[in-house]
Amino acid sequence: MASINVVVITSAWLLAETSSSPLINSLLIGAQNLPAFLPLKRSLKGMNAFFLATILLELIVVFLYFDLLPNWLVIVSTLGVAQLASYGSLICLLPITGIVLKEAAITNKSLQKTSDAGSLMGTIIGGIVYPLFKLFPPAVLLALAPFWLSKYYPQAPTNQSLENTNATQSAPPIDHWCLLQGLCIGALFGLLPLWVISIKRGSALDFSIVFGAFMLGRIFTNKALPKLSGVTHYFLCAVLIFIAFLPQTPLWVDVFIFIPLGASITSIEFELIDHLKQHGELSFRRDILFRSLAIASAISSLIMGGIGQAIGVTSAMLLVSLLFSFAALVTWRWRRPTISLSTN
Repeated sequence: MASINVVVITSAWLLAETSSSPLINSLLIGAQNLPAFLPLKRSLKGMNAFFLATILLELIVVFLYFDLLPNWLVIVSTLGVAQLASYGSLICLLPITGIVLKEAAITNKSLQKTSDAGSLMGTIIGGIVYPLFKLFPPAVLLALAPFWLSKYYPQAPTNQSLENTNATQSAPPIDHWCLLQGLCIGALFGLLPLWVISIKRGSALDFSIVFGAFMLGRIFTNKALPKLSGVTHYFLCAVLIFIAFLPQTPLWVDVFIFIPLGASITSIEFELIDHLKQHGELSFRRDILFRSLAIASAISSLIMGGIGQAIGVTSAMLLVSLLFSFAALVTWRWRRPTISLSTN
């Protein structure tokens, strides 16, 4: 997860530096999540594609550093590499999660906390290394460990339930409640890098701190917020987002706001994982969640890009709070089946 977030942070900042267009910047999440639309067979071989993407991304950074490519080619190349990295990480997610679950008994909360800790580390490294040491390849180095793991485990884990039901499927099904969550997340993050650099006049480090605060909230979900219903979490997100994206709100306040925001969004995802219990294995349920989130995020980020292009980034970001409020109303009106939050 650390290497994935370094790729995400670097790609986002490459686009924000080369173009101030909201629509172009929103294409990143669309490119990253496009593979989720395809019925791709899950395999550890996806790490080969991801590792190649980290190398190509470093080459793009080098070309930009020495001004060897025009901006339009940097944009196209960055989007292509982001899509390749997403393709690799998507198809290897299920088998890698299966390996982790095979090696040790672990709950969804523990698995998510470990994943988010890796993401936080990648966010910090990406935010610090990219602006200060642009020729240093952190994503390549961080991808070495999972790349070696994919070679050490040439086959998916032989857990019988995985082998007979989930691992052989080309792609998991889509859940409509997870799609709703994905629409909100895609809208939230579609223009976030551009908002930091153009509205808040921030740097790559500032974006890393804001995103890192979000990841910190995800890690300490149980401690950052009391136990609330999904409807309450959506309304809380709406309020926090409205305050964060007000032009008068200083960036340091946004950092603190993104901590409970990350915790609230993670609590919703824990509830969604429990909602998917009828699908069996935890690794498969997480794959359903992530695929649904990716598909909806791609759509909503492109919509946000178009809205931002038409009415401006600040106004578009404030509309995100309305989307979370809409999600709260939909969840309240057509409440999904409630299952105890064991997160196993």
